Amino acid sequence: MKQRKWFLAMIAFLLAALVLDACSFSVKVLSTPTVSPPTEPSLSPTATPTSVAQTAVFPSVTPTLISIRADTIYMLEVFESFELGDVVRSVAFTLDGTILAAAGGNTDDFAIHLWEVASGQSLGTLDGHTSIVWGVAFSPDGQMLASVSSDKTAKVWDWRNGTLLKSLDFPGEVSSVSFSPDGQTLAVGGVDEPQNQIQNAAIWTFSVGSWKPLLKFPEYLNITAMAYSPDGRWLVGGGTSRNVQVWQASDGASLFTFNHAHQVSKIAISPDSSTVAAATCETTVNDLCMEGGVWLWDLRTGRLIQKLKEFPDGVESVAFSVDGSSLIAASRDGTLRVYATSDYQPRFEATPGGGIEALALSPDGGLLSTGGTNGEVQLWKIVYHP
Repeated sequence: MKQRKWFLAMIAFLLAALVLDACSFSVKVLSTPTVSPPTEPSLSPTATPTSVAQTAVFPSVTPTLISIRADTIYMLEVFESFELGDVVRSVAFTLDGTILAAAGGNTDDFAIHLWEVASGQSLGTLDGHTSIVWGVAFSPDGQMLASVSSDKTAKVWDWRNGTLLKSLDFPGEVSSVSFSPDGQTLAVGGVDEPQNQIQNAAIWTFSVGSWKPLLKFPEYLNITAMAYSPDGRWLVGGGTSRNVQVWQASDGASLFTFNHAHQVSKIAISPDSSTVAAATCETTVNDLCMEGGVWLWDLRTGRLIQKLKEFPDGVESVAFSVDGSSLIAASRDGTLRVYATSDYQPRFEATPGGGIEALALSPDGGLLSTGGTNGEVQLWKIVYHP
């Protein structure tokens, strides 16, 4: 009898423990069903900027997103758009993908615009440049935003508080900017000594925080394209000279020179630091680009891998997907095309309207932003339709 009572008591205890344990779990419902088992990383809750410009921001959770990859790209759709009011020349996401920055201008509106991605709420603007803003980049820790302009300055902002931390002056316009992967170095590319016809472009690097100059990487004409390799070993840059140089980031030692038929607008480096994609023009007639393309280079050997052609106009921007399975390219006529890197065959194409001058992928791979001549910034994501 005692054994029976003891057995019943144990059963009751175990049932109670199971009920309590079940209460400690929460079920996360994805906003978009996945096409494969739900292994995608989610965007973390939005950090709350206390005062960006004059707008107070409250936290909002960004829904879980499906990564933009070769096997999901056919479901890519525009889901949100923002008006900039002038030509969009650069876009960038914070590391967690919660904040989007866009800038550009042509005759006016040289401000940097900020939005919260989850809500679409404007966070105001960063004002200070007096001419076209060619590039913006967030620091890896998300604390700073750097911008470069035709006004011959690079500016570093505390974007949350809307304050200018540092303004760096240069001999000519500066048109490309990047933080090193470890966040310790800021690189700025542009025109150096416009009157010097021999070597009149450069990339300058600075120590983040002290803003003391570190190295100068010489080039020709203007540095419109620049990127650090994801492993931090190489700094790649060039553009107007039709060359793209590969330097050792630590000391400026030259590794390769990639020669192109025409100017290079932007470059991207694959996540494994093996491949450089250069956005360029294939054919010109009377200085007008009749066919755009993307040239692919092996960063380890300097060998030209392949040319991707048949864009109706010059290709202005390129980006690799976070997993390296896709290459995204956008041209001046408004063509957005995505290739699978396994065979470099096109898997997706769209013409959302207006020439595309800039694109960026969120670091988690769930969002794509494009912007261009119609003054509109568009946000794309993978949308599953069962």
